[in-house]
Amino acid sequence: MKSKIVLSLLFLLLQCANTSYYQTWGKQKVRLNGYTKEEGYQKIHSFNFTYTRVYLFWGLSNVRDQTLDEFFSEIYLKYPNAHIGDLKITEEYEFMDGIYDLITVGIVRPYSVHIRGNLYASNKGGN
Repeated sequence: MKSKIVLSLLFLLLQCANTSYYQTWGKQKVRLNGYTKEEGYQKIHSFNFTYTRVYLFWGLSNVRDQTLDEFFSEIYLKYPNAHIGDLKITEEYEFMDGIYDLITVGIVRPYSVHIRGNLYASNKGGN
């Protein structure tokens, strides 16, 4: 009986995948909420993109992943003085992710990451 419990717990632990999002460079500000006109900002653009994270061996080894710096590098290059607000990051295990996981018996485990937000520009002369 103890071995069944241990195997069940081990199986549940193997279903976990490490998820972290962080930004390491840039003077740009990133907020989970938006900027207001009272603070001196105006919305200039919205973005919404999807990315697939890939893990191997039931989520133990990360194969394909990006940092927020890599996600936002194109945005920062296109809008160098913009600030990101209303940021929402959703990681979902979608139907097609489950199909790949089922076919490979968990050896390849994809997760779909949806990132959306707004870009704000400062109305003031300085930051």
